[in-house]
Amino acid sequence: MDAFTLSALHGYAPPRRTNAPKVSLATRSHIESMDAGLKSISGAQEVIKDILSRRSVTKLILGHNELGDDGCEELFGFLSSEDGRKYKVAEISLNSNGIGNRGLLAICRYLRDNTTLKELFLQNNAFVGDSNVAMVFALAINSSRLETLSLASNAALADVFVANFLNKLDAPYFREIHFSVCGLTREAVIPLVKYLTSAQCSLHVLKLNGNRLRIPGVRSIVRAIRDANYTLVRMELYATGIRQEADDSDMSSEGEDRSGGVRWQDIEVDLRRYLTRNLTLKYDVEKEALALLRYSRILLMRPKSRDALPATAIVSPCSESCSCVQMSGNTLFSSIGQPYPLPIIPSTPSSYFPFTRLPTELQLHILSFLAPILSNGQRYRIFEYASSPATLPTLLPCLTNGGCIPDPASPQFTMGGPAAGGFGLSPGLTFRKRGGGSISACANGRCMGAGNSVLCRREHERSQWLASIGCTAFELEYEGTIMQD
Repeated sequence: MDAFTLSALHGYAPPRRTNAPKVSLATRSHIESMDAGLKSISGAQEVIKDILSRRSVTKLILGHNELGDDGCEELFGFLSSEDGRKYKVAEISLNSNGIGNRGLLAICRYLRDNTTLKELFLQNNAFVGDSNVAMVFALAINSSRLETLSLASNAALADVFVANFLNKLDAPYFREIHFSVCGLTREAVIPLVKYLTSAQCSLHVLKLNGNRLRIPGVRSIVRAIRDANYTLVRMELYATGIRQEADDSDMSSEGEDRSGGVRWQDIEVDLRRYLTRNLTLKYDVEKEALALLRYSRILLMRPKSRDALPATAIVSPCSESCSCVQMSGNTLFSSIGQPYPLPIIPSTPSSYFPFTRLPTELQLHILSFLAPILSNGQRYRIFEYASSPATLPTLLPCLTNGGCIPDPASPQFTMGGPAAGGFGLSPGLTFRKRGGGSISACANGRCMGAGNSVLCRREHERSQWLASIGCTAFELEYEGTIMQD
């Protein structure tokens, strides 16, 4: 007699388990309170209570509420505290919350030295153009790792905010900004052009929809991209007045048409051409940077066993009293520009690699042919990184976590065996064969998986490395004046 029969004899029936609501693992760290009636300080305290009830929070989606300045100060006061900093929030959305400049300053305090927040959405709030607030906001972004910022539909910001904001902006990790419907006019074109053509610009996406830039202003921006910007790969200029006929504002004091008779169709074609150029060069730069690192790591790393000089006499071009005889070999670039000691090549074969006996200048010059499209600065940074033992990855055990993530949408995720690339391993595990090599948990050996539904960790790490050495865009090296039509 089984246990269920015994329970029935005693008149007891076990309670039925109710099905718990299904919650995605990925969304358990997300707080989504869109249009939830959150108001002022009390609404912010509800959000804080929700945050404290969770072990991890990566997203705060709080759009279409009424937090205002008071609620914003309360919320970001907590996030800036010691308890709040424990939560690694990567995305915050506060669109349509009636937040003004006082709330924006509270956000600035949270942004300072923040390395986790990547995306910040502040559309359709009550910000007004204030030069001091704009500069404080830009300086806070400079010290952070923020990548995406949206200030769209804040029409009161106007030209004064954009001019002062861009003048102080110097954020190497900043990739995307939205200035759509921000009340911009042709007065904002000069600071926009100045920033886009500066070395501080690292933007990949710029949105300026719904502003009154007109044909002359848009043409100046497109010319700036053509001549001195290779980072932008996407730009939106819809409803900026370029499709309207020239009016009095487009006429000079002599009555000449400042648009020069240029059609908006021609401007759109030119812009598309320059953005395609930037995207193509970006792909080539990243490809060559990764290839150059691969070979530079092998040839420029200086292990003592390989880099030791042969036990033969040294013929030096200088006297014995010259200090150049005893050169330091601690760093790759320490011998550049110094007199080079000439070794006498022995008649018998030697174990050392002849390439390493060349002067450093010649070694780097030879390696530069592997990446002709990179600038001198980009190649220098790769050489310095590749030659440093401190940049080598740590040794891993045979069974490692944190590798490529398998694609849950693929059959290989649940099927074991070498062909499936899994052996029943948990996600992110890689089994290393005893004889060498490895069996990855990726579907069919593809980092992104069969369905391209999972971001590969290797790709993410490559992107981070390319950004850290400044190889995410083409760098033009020339001396001369900007081209004119």
